[in-house]
Amino acid sequence: MFQKIIFFFLLILLTACNKQEFNQQKTLVPYTAVNTTTNPFDPTFISNTGVGGYTIITGQGYNANGIIVFNLGNNYFLAFDLTCPYIDPEECTASMSVNTSGKMSCDNCANDDISFTQYNTSATVNGQTYSLRQYSAILEGNAVRITNF
Repeated sequence: MFQKIIFFFLLILLTACNKQEFNQQKTLVPYTAVNTTTNPFDPTFISNTGVGGYTIITGQGYNANGIIVFNLGNNYFLAFDLTCPYIDPEECTASMSVNTSGKMSCDNCANDDISFTQYNTSATVNGQTYSLRQYSAILEGNAVRITNF
């Protein structure tokens, strides 16, 4: 019982942090209006997004580079733009690459070893810290709504 109470408290804390982090940290990814939904019960979504998994929504986000949606369990999701946050998007229009574990990198645009995960969402480059552009991802009925307004 005590473990359930601690888990519930941590979930509330993570949710509260997510709301605060939605006030975007420094990123070079320009603001783009996003308002889309995806069905987490769709077989293609479920196969990729068991707890700890992810799916990519193509054609969304800045420059239609895509949005990656992570399933953290207990109906809690995180969504990030797949545009590299520390390279001028005018210089690199490619989306970040994503490996099978959901690790994202700007290797389509940069020759470095910087990567991001759902838990490591920022990186320091030349003394500046840049963060992934995050979107709100909320389960509403049978859909996950991804938006930034």
